[in-house]
Amino acid sequence: MRTFRAPCRSGVKQFAQLTVLAGLLVLVGCSSTTFFYNRIDTLITWYVDDYVDLTREQDVAFAQELDVLHMWHRKEELPQYIVLLNDIDRALDDDLSQSDIDQLYTVFQAAAERLRQAATLFALDFGEQLSQEQRLEFIAAMREKQQAWYQERSEMDDDAYRDYLQDRFEDNFGEFLGRLDKGQKALIAGYVIDFLPMHEQWHDQRTHWVDELEQVLRAEPEEWREPASAVIESWDDRQTDAYLAIFQHNRDLSKRLTRDVVNSRTEKQNRRLRRSITGYREDFEALILVD
Repeated sequence: MRTFRAPCRSGVKQFAQLTVLAGLLVLVGCSSTTFFYNRIDTLITWYVDDYVDLTREQDVAFAQELDVLHMWHRKEELPQYIVLLNDIDRALDDDLSQSDIDQLYTVFQAAAERLRQAATLFALDFGEQLSQEQRLEFIAAMREKQQAWYQERSEMDDDAYRDYLQDRFEDNFGEFLGRLDKGQKALIAGYVIDFLPMHEQWHDQRTHWVDELEQVLRAEPEEWREPASAVIESWDDRQTDAYLAIFQHNRDLSKRLTRDVVNSRTEKQNRRLRRSITGYREDFEALILVD
């Protein structure tokens, strides 16, 4: 028996986004993109364990359906990733402008949304093979993990939150640029101080969302898919003004920070960044499926 594990924070929709994450993770530092990408199915299966016990038949079905999604991604999405990499490469010929960052962000978000939609359909299809008991176990586990995440975030004071962000940004930029210098770390610190925590707003919004999803599953044990899908897709629509304000504030800070750090790169860092882009592009070209 394999255990089906949902992601710990955003439930069914976040489970769908797990596959988005797996697909897009090939755009961050990895010693071998091809090695990583060819093992996405296995990595997702590892990540989604511990939530619902699957029978042997369900385990086989999960692997088969995930393989179909993976093949679609290789055929339809990787060519568009190459276009995105080419756009990034050209933009780096000069200093990045804010409009460059905005355009690249828009393209990246569009790719993530396409994959999120495909992954949501995958999650709903597989959900039909689960029993009512398994689906409710899934909801209970989502709540438990959400509460653990929320408690961890709530225990962070302002300094701890900023240290967390500082480390995360340094790690992310370091994957592409190599070791950051003191000026770049100070640049990150100058932005990090203005980021706003949003765990309270997110936790409140998600609690109501999970409650509604559970109500649908309990009320419609046989015909749950359509109403559950409606709840899943309502996540963006139900975001409060307070939530959106903080999200947009932090997003805009992240975009400006990316622009400034990348524009501060040294010649050595620039060479490393260009090599990374070339390596990913070559790997994606080798991974694309053609008719």
